[in-house]
Amino acid sequence: MIYLYPANKMENLLVLLDKIQQISPLAVFSQEIIVVQNAGMQHWLNLSLAKQRGISMNIRYALPAQFLWKLMRSVASDEDVPDQSPYSREVLTWRLCALLASDAVVNNPEFAQPSRYWQQETSAERAALKRYQLATQLADLYEQYLIFRPNWLDAWQRRESIFQDESGGTYACGLDEIEKWQGLLWQLLIKELPYNPVSLMQDAIAGLSDNKARLPKRIVFFGINAMAPMWLDFINALSEHIEIHFFHLNPCFSYWGDIVSEKQAMKAISSWVDGYDDIRSAVGNPLLASLGQQGREFMALLHNYSLVNIDVFEHAGSQSSGPGLQEPQTDPASLSVLAQLQNDILTLEDARQTPGKQRDDSVVITSCHSALREVQGLHDWLLHQFNADSELTPKDILVMCPQIESYAPYVNAVFTRGWQDIDDKIPPLPCSIADRSSKDAEPLIAAFIDLLHLPDSRFQVSGLIALLRLPAMQQKFSLSFEDIDKISLWIEQAAIHWGLDGQHKAGVLGLEQGNSSFTWQQGLSRLMTGFAYGDSEVIHQEALLLPVVEGDDGALLGQLMLIIEQLQIFSRQLNTARSAGEWQIFLQQMLDELFVSTGDHNFELIYHAIESLVEYCTHAVYHQHIALSVVRDFLNSHFSMPDPGRQFMVGQVTFCSMIPMRSIPFKIIAVLGLNDGEFPRQRQPLGFDLLAMTPAKLGDRSRRGDDRYLFLEAIISARQALYLSYQGRNIKTNAPREASLVLKELMEYLELGYGWQSSDIRQLPMQPFSPANYQGEFPGFDEKWLALGTRAAFEEESDEHLLIPQESPAGGEQEPAEKPMQINAAELIAFFQHPVRQFARRQLNLYFELVSIELEDAEPFTADRLQSYQLREQLLDCYLAAGQAPGDTAEEETEQQLEHVLATARLGGKFPDLPTTGELFDKWRDDSEQFSRVIIEQGGANPGLIYCQLTLPLASGSSISLSAQLPVQGQQLVFYRSSSAKAKDYFTLYLHQLMLQVWQRQVADGKILPADEEQQSLAHVSHSSGFYFDTKSQKVSQYRLKEIPEPEKQLEQLLTAFISGQYQALLLNGELAEVYFKNTERGKAFGQQEFEKYWHDANAVRPLSADPYMYYFWPACPELNEHLPMIETIYRPLYQALEKVKL
Repeated sequence: MIYLYPANKMENLLVLLDKIQQISPLAVFSQEIIVVQNAGMQHWLNLSLAKQRGISMNIRYALPAQFLWKLMRSVASDEDVPDQSPYSREVLTWRLCALLASDAVVNNPEFAQPSRYWQQETSAERAALKRYQLATQLADLYEQYLIFRPNWLDAWQRRESIFQDESGGTYACGLDEIEKWQGLLWQLLIKELPYNPVSLMQDAIAGLSDNKARLPKRIVFFGINAMAPMWLDFINALSEHIEIHFFHLNPCFSYWGDIVSEKQAMKAISSWVDGYDDIRSAVGNPLLASLGQQGREFMALLHNYSLVNIDVFEHAGSQSSGPGLQEPQTDPASLSVLAQLQNDILTLEDARQTPGKQRDDSVVITSCHSALREVQGLHDWLLHQFNADSELTPKDILVMCPQIESYAPYVNAVFTRGWQDIDDKIPPLPCSIADRSSKDAEPLIAAFIDLLHLPDSRFQVSGLIALLRLPAMQQKFSLSFEDIDKISLWIEQAAIHWGLDGQHKAGVLGLEQGNSSFTWQQGLSRLMTGFAYGDSEVIHQEALLLPVVEGDDGALLGQLMLIIEQLQIFSRQLNTARSAGEWQIFLQQMLDELFVSTGDHNFELIYHAIESLVEYCTHAVYHQHIALSVVRDFLNSHFSMPDPGRQFMVGQVTFCSMIPMRSIPFKIIAVLGLNDGEFPRQRQPLGFDLLAMTPAKLGDRSRRGDDRYLFLEAIISARQALYLSYQGRNIKTNAPREASLVLKELMEYLELGYGWQSSDIRQLPMQPFSPANYQGEFPGFDEKWLALGTRAAFEEESDEHLLIPQESPAGGEQEPAEKPMQINAAELIAFFQHPVRQFARRQLNLYFELVSIELEDAEPFTADRLQSYQLREQLLDCYLAAGQAPGDTAEEETEQQLEHVLATARLGGKFPDLPTTGELFDKWRDDSEQFSRVIIEQGGANPGLIYCQLTLPLASGSSISLSAQLPVQGQQLVFYRSSSAKAKDYFTLYLHQLMLQVWQRQVADGKILPADEEQQSLAHVSHSSGFYFDTKSQKVSQYRLKEIPEPEKQLEQLLTAFISGQYQALLLNGELAEVYFKNTERGKAFGQQEFEKYWHDANAVRPLSADPYMYYFWPACPELNEHLPMIETIYRPLYQALEKVKL
């Protein structure tokens, strides 16, 4: 007998199960068999039963397909049926793989369509991979046919076609051709193994009476809302001999098997002759009608059998449950919107017929700009829930999303790590992320998959460093984190990018031969020879030796070379095809050679996956050799599957994917990612999927139907609050984006039935520091973002521009220092080059650049601008050091220096290994020669550095001691760079000219006494000159700064701005000032409109809006007028005194 227990609350089903076990206990040594759809439901049920009784034991949980197969096998008359079904997807894949390669298929023209897919490949390994992938897809299809269309397989076994209609036609064009080869392939499978699940079920049903002793006393099916008709038929046959208990989550008390969605009702009504237009009686509750198709069909299937129905329904808000529908004990109007929503579904009522206006926090719909903002908004909202409910605990919260991998990084950032940055007073929200695939969640497993790609690998440096950072490899080779940082530095200095050696590079690039530039062989040779040779860079046998490995580090270099050698050996060995058993031995050996596997459960997962390969091949009697690409695809697919039981309900806030038939009740349920096109999820059918090409039948499952019903179950499983989130705004354009169709249906129901408006949807601002994020019903908690947003708002509203230090971070006023503040010119230049960056780094400890060494996987194909500039500077120094006009014959020593500089650059690995590089070097040498000629002719060669120090009082009462090394040649300060003149060069000239003039005045006033004759010579210096070479125009330019009026005042302005910039972000940008003053000098306008164009200039190498520091403080373009006074104060004297000298 089948006992059916429908209920709208999973807790009531649990109580019923417990009562049945108490009233009708099994024998002491008999196990209670409970069939559940997934490990998550098993975990919740086990915990709940233990909570009910104090202990949960002697219960055997099983998955439906595996359990029913084993049960059929135990009562079938054929004892040769294996424990593992040869028609399961995993085993069937390998059987099909062997069949597709057999002569019976390859030589049969009927199989031209599937054979063409893999035979067109020229590579044998590639063909083997495509054949295996085709077998995988076919195995999945045949498994679906077995479950949902067993009559098809019976017809194919009888060599009949099942797609012909009464007129002899077929359902779709080309369907007969697909059916023909799939039917023939099935016949070959049956020929190998005459029995299949359908025939085995028939034998099992026939043998039930004779094998009752092998049957359990009762079987419990818990929380399953979909099952194929074939399995239900077998369960019905079982019910004639044992007890079958079906605990079924049913959202509605009334019979709802005949309701249809509004779309279906409108289509039906449009064809009615009577013109009847009231669709609501046919629809009932529109949410149930639209979302509940899967549950409705399952109920229809169940009611085809003889049932004993014991229902336990309960109104939301009711405190008691029992047979039938328990009446509510409270006034429905006093219930929350969520409770009324659940009661509407329960009683099949439509709130739109009696609309009202009710809005509370039990249902929250949030629109965001990105997945990160969704998680941040949820975090703030949950903190408010904990503030409001002292009994709420993290384990009472479930957060679901369509794909957990899309949200896992943000969950880790906001929940796991982010809370530490909020406030010490705010407790963390512990969370766990379930349903992650091993490949994405475990770095070791991802590294193992990468190792299987070694034969195809370029051996890039980033991959090796990532491998070395794995704790298991560090233990194997006795490496520390400091060792890995040191190895990274060596790799960068040795210019290693990719490739084992020249031969390996040639193979990857498809060339007959290749050189060893930028390879591991060349780089490690330079390091090893340099270690043995000496302490300086030496060119030996056309190699630049690197003396960077010293002392005991030689052992570390040896370990690195050993690792590269091991990987090279495995790279060759992996190319050999092996049987499944041989692969098991080899892969375990590879793991043992590279890792220490002690105490890491990830190795158990890897070993289990390899054992699964052997097990499936054994059951499929597949003894052929398997190519690496096939093994790799098998293991990659295995590790890409989510683990539904891992990290699920471990006493924390649970984040998970949306998995059908795991509708467990929680106080708070949140669903993220309800975006149009992403949920309900769609599965693209294969081009030869006969199920997708033919009309659906009752009991068929679809991904879309599963997701719609899952959303319905989420609504009825939330006990206190339902939080729904989607990305309703484009993060780049702020344009509206559509929500998921299921969410739109709910929003429409709330609008028409409960008076919700669009303003009731919570719209989060795009940025967490927006002032709007700290206003409204659920303000944010992060004080640091608030402080940043408040400061930005203050700066926007303030009309004053201060060039004085603000209050110190401690809150008190700045005390005059007893000793002058010590500053050198280099600090001032670095500050004014990027004041915002200096403030972020020094005061906020905020670095947007990578602090660690960034290794490049690609060799250089163009000359790096910095490396090019540094080489030109070296060449220029060689010419200037000669102290003569380049037109004369160069001294032999100078020529040797030039050749050494160029050879070092060529062999150092910083420039491309291309024929054009030599031509580029020659050009730079000519450029440097031309540049040096001008400098020498203008009397600027080889300036001497004279130390200069002065003390300047400030208006605040404090004083600053400023020092610099002034480059003096004759009566001028000389600066030169092998680059075109930029704003920072103008500022360097300006600062040093100011210091020179102030020093000269203080000497004249007797405040400073020159220390020696060198300092005395500063009194005769009159101006500053800068020489610059533009590589594009091939021209030398000279800029000069003559005497600047009021130098003390101008220098004080610079120093005051410097101090002010230690307490606030200042928009003092030299490039911006240059553009502004050049435009104003030409009489061109440069207002807010022009400033915004410059801020977002798409033609610039890096516009201000793309600067991360600028964007951090000014996400939107600031108002130019607010910052213009300071720009005028700092830079106008500079551009008034700057002049370009004609050469």
